Amino acid sequence: MGSIVLAMFIILLGAALRVAGPSIGRPGTAGMSRLASYGFMGAGLFLAAGNAVTVVSVGEVGVIHFLGKIEPLPLAQGIHVVNPLADIEKMSIREQSFPADGGVERIEAQTSDQLNVSLEVSIIFKLDGTNAPQLFQRLGSERSIKNSIVLNSVRNGVRDAVATKSINEIFSPNRRDLATEMKVEIQAKAGDRIEVLDVFVRDIQAPPTVRQAIEEKQQREQQVAAEKFQTEIIQERAQQAIEEARGLAEAQRIISAGLTPAYLTFHYIEKLSELPAGSVVYVPTEGGVPLMRSVGGGR
Repeated sequence: MGSIVLAMFIILLGAALRVAGPSIGRPGTAGMSRLASYGFMGAGLFLAAGNAVTVVSVGEVGVIHFLGKIEPLPLAQGIHVVNPLADIEKMSIREQSFPADGGVERIEAQTSDQLNVSLEVSIIFKLDGTNAPQLFQRLGSERSIKNSIVLNSVRNGVRDAVATKSINEIFSPNRRDLATEMKVEIQAKAGDRIEVLDVFVRDIQAPPTVRQAIEEKQQREQQVAAEKFQTEIIQERAQQAIEEARGLAEAQRIISAGLTPAYLTFHYIEKLSELPAGSVVYVPTEGGVPLMRSVGGGR
């Protein structure tokens, strides 16, 4: 609007110079004043024509508004000829992060068991280009949308999601499930004003007493796991000893079953043939009195 006002002022200035120039100028300067007036009017017209052309960059939409009236259809990216008296509000429809520049929003929330936790959260969102005129009508510029709607939706959505979880669920390995529920709650708070694409939970801090209890619990679980492992080792060794004893007992049973009197006599005779000459052998008898026999001695 400022440029078109300037253009009109320059045109009026040129017209005034065209009308009043011959009467206020020196003799012989009428041609100069006429030429200057045409120059001013031409510059004003050029500036006005330039204000009638607007360029919407890639990843943006434009909202036309003039004298309190907003055009219902947004301008897509490209070059457009518009009312030179109208203003164009441009909004980005690209994916944006909140907070900007890779920052995080620190939020205090209360769990279902009335314990406070501190979370660092960021989101990826974008504006719906088709709703840009309605958003501008209801909320104002893109800066206003991000400073109020996005911030309030993130804070309230995160608190509502955490309020349904216990402290154990908050610190469970399934942190991605918590982020998914936060996304649903933030989108519900934002409505059609923004589209929430993703939610990132960077860090969660519990009160000192809760952190200590969690650490003690983890230590107990590790101790129980170590004791269970040792018990399994002892049980495995005991099972091996039992199997060895069973094998030895079975071997002894087989050997005992095969030691018949006939086999022992045969084995006795076989071994006598292997002894060197002059060896003395004790021969058991049925009466229990051993007899001595000299092998190879002729007795």
